[in-house]
Amino acid sequence: MMRWQIKALLMVCLLGACGKPLPPYEHGLTDRDIAFLQTFSIDNLPALPEAPDNIYADNEQAALLGQSLFFDARLSANGLVSCATCHQPEHYFTDGRKRGLGLANTQRNTMSLLTAAWGPWRYWDGRKDSLWAQATEPLEHPDEHGFSRAQLKALILRHYAEPYSAVFGSLSKEAHDATRVMVNVGKALMAYQRRLALQPSKFDRFVAALGQELAPAMSARLTGSELNGLRLFMGKAACASCHNGPLFSNFEFHNIGAPETDEAKVDLGRYAGIEKLRNDEFNCLSVWSDAPESACQELRYLKSQGPELVGAFKTPSLRNVAETSPYMHGGQLASLADVVDHYNAPKPPFYDRAQHPSRPHFDILPLGLSKQEKAELVAFLKTLTSPVPDNDAWWNPR
Repeated sequence: MMRWQIKALLMVCLLGACGKPLPPYEHGLTDRDIAFLQTFSIDNLPALPEAPDNIYADNEQAALLGQSLFFDARLSANGLVSCATCHQPEHYFTDGRKRGLGLANTQRNTMSLLTAAWGPWRYWDGRKDSLWAQATEPLEHPDEHGFSRAQLKALILRHYAEPYSAVFGSLSKEAHDATRVMVNVGKALMAYQRRLALQPSKFDRFVAALGQELAPAMSARLTGSELNGLRLFMGKAACASCHNGPLFSNFEFHNIGAPETDEAKVDLGRYAGIEKLRNDEFNCLSVWSDAPESACQELRYLKSQGPELVGAFKTPSLRNVAETSPYMHGGQLASLADVVDHYNAPKPPFYDRAQHPSRPHFDILPLGLSKQEKAELVAFLKTLTSPVPDNDAWWNPR
């Protein structure tokens, strides 16, 4: 039996489907069920991980500077593209497109920034190992901002000299060449993104009410369909094997047989991302990182070979998934129903001997869900939506 199958069986048992359950609370959940579900609650989200590679990560002045820069379209070749062009607060810091659109169409679907601070890797292929390194790439990419380092330094001198100097020191030619400015802008953007917070979803309110041993308020109750979907998610559908914890992601990489966006130019995912990460000018081991070498163990001991890396992509968080369509690394699937259909009857990954280094490993098996069960699973996924805050200043331009 495969590891994920064993985990799935344990989850089924925890939710009362193996043997005789303990006396239930409302909704038929036992003490063990509730304890297990609490591990998925936003209330149990751990504190932000330490960021030894960015000594400004928790500096409020840096975060305020990053917030201003995030929404500033002047950081682009045409003066029309900002970070918020693709990461729109009203869309949970995504853009609703199959693939991002800056100066031109990008290769991949835009991932939400709301949970990015907790995982060790950035982008669908994990080619960056910090939020600040990730923030530098779009600025220079010809399809995104198309901005040079020299242009960025000139803009900082003209419009942000005072707040920049307050955080990073006087913007002198000797201490702050164009690359140093680029790095510091990335670190300020990271400090900002670490301030973005999620409010509890309906699922979180439901779990919190269960933990109080009280009858949940109507706003915290799951419908019959949502509760059935919850049981499927944790059990028969095995979603929680990869989408686990408070952010509903293990932050690992899997090939789930998503259709290629272009079979003439296959996307190798993590396999190609590892090479980019090792050669990245701004990775944890670079001279621009504030981390000691001992803090970069994940980078030093990367797995770089094996069929399980070929065409594998990062497990996205399912927080707000109902509001962040389309789905998959290239936006190949339009709706949650399409996603569930894909998992229910997956096709093996596309393989082209001329393009692939090896036959890709296939990480999922058919689920065998009925039409009703598929609808119930979608109903549960919709309970993971948090409200867009109307009183959180970090979600909006200054």
